[in-house]
Amino acid sequence: MKPALRTTLPIWMAFCALAGQAPVCNVLDYGAKNDGSARSTAAIKRAIEACTAAGGGTVYFPAGTYVTGAIELASNLVLHIDAGATIRFHTDLAEYPLVKGRLEGIELLTPAPLIGGRNLENVTITGRGTLTTDNAEWRKRASDPEARKMWASVLERRERKEEVPEADLRKAALALRPSMIRPMDSKNILIEGIHIVGSSMWTIHLLYCENVVVRNVIVETYPGVNTDGIDIDSSREVRISDSYFDTGDDAICIKSGKDADGRRVGRVTENIAITNCTVRRGHGAVVLGSETAGGIRNVVASNIVSKGTEHGIRIKSGRGRGGLLENIRFDNWVIENPLREAIIVTNYYTRVPAEPVSERTPVFRNIAISNVTVTGAPVVASIEGLPEMPIPGLRITDLIGSGKRGLLAFNTQGLELRNVRLDAEEGPEFLIRDSTGLDLDRVESRQPNAAAPVIRLDNCAGALVRGSRAWPGTNTFLSVQPGSLKGITLEGNHLGEAKTPIEETNGDFWKGIPSPDRLPSRR
Repeated sequence: MKPALRTTLPIWMAFCALAGQAPVCNVLDYGAKNDGSARSTAAIKRAIEACTAAGGGTVYFPAGTYVTGAIELASNLVLHIDAGATIRFHTDLAEYPLVKGRLEGIELLTPAPLIGGRNLENVTITGRGTLTTDNAEWRKRASDPEARKMWASVLERRERKEEVPEADLRKAALALRPSMIRPMDSKNILIEGIHIVGSSMWTIHLLYCENVVVRNVIVETYPGVNTDGIDIDSSREVRISDSYFDTGDDAICIKSGKDADGRRVGRVTENIAITNCTVRRGHGAVVLGSETAGGIRNVVASNIVSKGTEHGIRIKSGRGRGGLLENIRFDNWVIENPLREAIIVTNYYTRVPAEPVSERTPVFRNIAISNVTVTGAPVVASIEGLPEMPIPGLRITDLIGSGKRGLLAFNTQGLELRNVRLDAEEGPEFLIRDSTGLDLDRVESRQPNAAAPVIRLDNCAGALVRGSRAWPGTNTFLSVQPGSLKGITLEGNHLGEAKTPIEETNGDFWKGIPSPDRLPSRR
């Protein structure tokens, strides 16, 4: 017999229930407490089971505060958290059983996500309510020194492609924190409207999923540790839009597995569209990597405002991570007052000595960044390829940037800068070395630094500089090493305002700039 319909149901839900459509299961009818006086884990489970028995329906949380452990979803289910409702997840591991999962790119046993499930279809998490938990308490739970040693041992053995006994995985799991929302091996997922305050670890973790929409969410997890906003992990056909992030780590991060274990799984992340989002604090606004082993392709991130984030656009990998990143587009961005590089494309995220090219070598190609405004940046853009695997074909167009330094780049092939204006307080606005096939078209500085050239090229044979202009106040426009000018093509430039249009001179213009190829670490 179905529980009596409560008058607390919204009118539309009550109508659907009375009309004989999919049932609406109010968690209060199954014993949940909305005054925070007792745990509601079992009651929420009963409500989900009732919906499942009916073939699907809505589990409804009216206004109030609910304390619970892990919520395991089922297919054909709507989890509706109404305005004024807060679901607070406690940190008692007894109500977070170990389940198969993936953490930081490694498959293993993890505590069950706060909300999640596996092999789900047609699931919605929606409403104007709030999800919350205590990041600091979760970190205390995961601080057992023996468990942390076992976790390190598991990582080492997985990198050596060794089998790890389940007993060791269970010990290591005591050093791990669960994701907050993690559907796994699931499809047709909608997450909409909810407000998340505080997270156990990664907040919305889409693992091995297909056809996912995340929209109109607010994620406020700063200053939590590892509290990424959304992690798209070996998933496909994902759309993220119209959301706000203030996080303790990357806001929106795209991943595909780490190192040897990620290559073993071999599942690409692809066909991702991100648009109309605002990001405040965090390590990066939209980030690819550093777990890239399965590959990432076909990603578009557009109409993004990033203010006070460490980085805006961040693409990161390194030796050992492997994987192919291709067909990536960033368009229509405003990046204001980043704490570090506004735009960073690097293969030095990991500290690994030089090694021959192999499956461990990450490959970036066909990346385009366009229509970007950067203000107040320590560095407007930094491009860092490997000597053994330069970054090919990166295109930056229609960028206006200002800050302490302009663009730094090395180990690139065919780098294209078109209609790029940089105003830097220190050093050359465009400082590039160890690169081939440069195409600099309409690059300029309207507030040139008199103490340095606008463009400095070191070991950049075959460069083309065209359609560019020296503005009043320019001391030197283009500077190259002695004897290297003959390898550079100049076309249609307007350099009459420069005191010295072109010079050949020695000089270490990289002095004082931390160079990851000399001290390889970008963590």
